[in-house]
Amino acid sequence: MNTSLRSANVDIDLSRFDRKVQTGTKPRKQAAEIADGKYEVRIEDVELYKSPTSGNPVLKYNLRVIGPTNANQLMWKRRGITEKTREYVLDELKICGLELARFSDLKNHLHELIGVELEVTRKTRGEDVNIFFNDQLDSNSKGKEEADDDLPF
Repeated sequence: MNTSLRSANVDIDLSRFDRKVQTGTKPRKQAAEIADGKYEVRIEDVELYKSPTSGNPVLKYNLRVIGPTNANQLMWKRRGITEKTREYVLDELKICGLELARFSDLKNHLHELIGVELEVTRKTRGEDVNIFFNDQLDSNSKGKEEADDDLPF
């Protein structure tokens, strides 16, 4: 039911709340800013969309920090895709374990990036924040160590 048309016709005086809005609102607590440095992250989501300003495709990663500090905080990496940045995109995908036969197949393989764990470096320069993919974390190293503990000798 669309109540917006009906609400526009109802005469309700909300002016008594004006002062509270102007003086009584508390600033929302924002998440602590993540400092520059190296972090372990997990790719939670990947999106490929067209930039509203340039029209170029953009690859957006939602990264959840898993350690060693700032656990559970989010970082976002956006990479515009142009002729000049195509090789950087391919390098980043390779670090994530995704190698494409054709670049145009990327949209069909985005789901393979979800859950990948990486070591990244966050660097701020002025207003710009850059996130660099350093290496994929070895998810099997813990399992190998546990398997070695089961050896009888």
